[in-house]
Amino acid sequence: MLIFQRMQILCAALLLGVSSVLVGCGSARQAPTDDENLVVVYNCGAEDWTDPIAKEFQEETGIRVQLVDGTSDALMTRIRTEQENPRGDVLWGGVEDVYLSLTSYLASYDCPEEGALRSDYVGGDKAYYLITEDPYVLAYNTDLIDAEDAPTGWSDLFKSRFRGRIALADPTKSLVSYDVIMTMMDVLGGDNALISRMEDQLDGHMVSASAEQVKAVVSGAYAVTATAEQPVLRSRSAGAHIEVVYPREGTRVSATGVAIIKNAPHIENAKKFLDFVMSRRVHERLGVYERRSTRADVTAPPNLPTLAEIHSTRFDARHAAAFRDEFLSEWRAAVIK
Repeated sequence: MLIFQRMQILCAALLLGVSSVLVGCGSARQAPTDDENLVVVYNCGAEDWTDPIAKEFQEETGIRVQLVDGTSDALMTRIRTEQENPRGDVLWGGVEDVYLSLTSYLASYDCPEEGALRSDYVGGDKAYYLITEDPYVLAYNTDLIDAEDAPTGWSDLFKSRFRGRIALADPTKSLVSYDVIMTMMDVLGGDNALISRMEDQLDGHMVSASAEQVKAVVSGAYAVTATAEQPVLRSRSAGAHIEVVYPREGTRVSATGVAIIKNAPHIENAKKFLDFVMSRRVHERLGVYERRSTRADVTAPPNLPTLAEIHSTRFDARHAAAFRDEFLSEWRAAVIK
């Protein structure tokens, strides 16, 4: 059995002052491009589901998987700065916004699993494929908030009792937080005034990253959050005193992706990895990780409500990308008031 390696040291400062990412073992800061039996995966997904899938691929194919973990922003910058000499082969995880912004850095590929996907889950002239669906939800700490006082919809976040108690990452740095606020705006009528209202409601308190939001609520540091469904369900299943709320006004469904990096040094291994990740047998097990498949031939996990039941529609990542500069301007103006 091959040894599955996870890289656990921080990358030295990336260009443009971005966050560090985790890279290869010891002094092997970059993947050895002369190793043909390797695929380097830039991974911005959660370890609870990416690790076992990567391990299974490695054991089945004999191709060594080198996972390079990092935030979406850090890995996006890494891909851009390595454009002339790519070190990674695959980008995995992260919301669709990430892939839209990187389309010119990704390789078009005809995945044999494409025909099994639901409509519009292949993007950028086959530059990326979407793997999972994840609706945005609310969540609250059941030790801090009684059920009768819990939020039931997006508009409840603006109640005075939640001011300064909402766990949200800075949306100028976190795409997930930005998408959550975009979802809220969309569902509540599209009024841009909600941008400054939300900034005021946070009362200057923000967590370091979107991945920390659920943890902040579970610890009791914050009372409520707005985030993707899966980390809330995962924490609740682990025994955390947290409850998920599907907003009464409806919500939007985000999607995570996978793509091959243009001029990848291990291109054939990258294709095999992408095919494996998109295969039916892998998608049929996504429910084990409380995730929803984008394949039309895979039913929703029985432990999750259907998307129709929670009054949801697909998140418009293209609109979000087009609106981002305007949003950032309005958010920053609200901050300095």
